[in-house]
Amino acid sequence: MNDLKKQEYITPRVSLLLMEMEQGIAAGSARVLPSNSGGQVQEEWTTDPDDNRTIEW
Repeated sequence: MNDLKKQEYITPRVSLLLMEMEQGIAAGSARVLPSNSGGQVQEEWTTDPDDNRTIEW
């Protein structure tokens, strides 16, 4: 005969970890320097003219 034993049922658990940070993950991971010696920072993006050509597939 088969002597099968059932395992004990363990109810599933859901847990939550809430972590609050003062600054953020990447707060100290980048270094930004002014763009020139006068301390002026470039505030505008440089844009290229639109590319209006036909591309054949």
